[in-house]
Amino acid sequence: MPAYYFAMEGYHAGEKSDPADDTLITIQYQKIDLATGEPLDKLTILKEWESSEKSIVTTFYHQFFNPEVRVTHFIPVGVNLDYAYEMIIAKCKKYNLPLITSYRLYYERPRLDLGPVLVLLNDGRFAGARLDTFSSKKSDAGRINTWYEKKEFKPIEHTIRKEAESFLKLFQYLSKYKTRLGIARKGKPAHEKPEQTTHPVNPETTLPPHPESPAPSVGTPRKQAETRNPDPHKRSAQLAKAEPRSPRKSPAQTISPEKRSSVPRNQLLKYSPTKKSDGRKYR
Repeated sequence: MPAYYFAMEGYHAGEKSDPADDTLITIQYQKIDLATGEPLDKLTILKEWESSEKSIVTTFYHQFFNPEVRVTHFIPVGVNLDYAYEMIIAKCKKYNLPLITSYRLYYERPRLDLGPVLVLLNDGRFAGARLDTFSSKKSDAGRINTWYEKKEFKPIEHTIRKEAESFLKLFQYLSKYKTRLGIARKGKPAHEKPEQTTHPVNPETTLPPHPESPAPSVGTPRKQAETRNPDPHKRSAQLAKAEPRSPRKSPAQTISPEKRSSVPRNQLLKYSPTKKSDGRKYR
């Protein structure tokens, strides 16, 4: 279904705008991708000052609103489309074109109006929920009426092009980041996990250490870090291996020299008593 950015610009001599009485000065439309908001064609501007109001209304009607053209051939996308719809009905009636009813516009034809979205972005307030509040568009504030009265048409065209550009940027932004709302169509995940990538550690970007703790060294080897808080079991085993074992001393070596016998050891081995005073043998 072809979608088009669509807007109309009117001139009103009074204080308030009325689509039934305002002079239609421009009709602008641009084919876009409804899913992304990307433009698929150049912006077309039908200008009243280059021909007439009747001419631009008739051209636009036969291209998109002819009864032979399906309603899905032109899906309007914009802000405050009610003003444009009411002006189409009034101008077709004024120039004796086939009547376009409100039922045909509002009920049969699909459309996308960002007006309610701007109200939500504006914290539920209708006052101030305008395109210039949430985009790079500058407020018109009656400047177009002044330019039209002075027949300064170049600023009008420039403003219209900037408005279309600002609208598409806002539409593209909403379409791109709509998943951040956490609302998704049933059967489709609301959030897709991004691919996890490991980034190199930058010493300059690491958080500073606590003032009471020593600053850790970047890239410290594992063995060096373990020596600061060693495991008690590992430490005892390592100390046991590190300390040299002393040779076991004999009982004779442990006795002090004063208490040692003066008899040579070979004589003690030769002496083996066989009898005691009681006459029994020792085995």
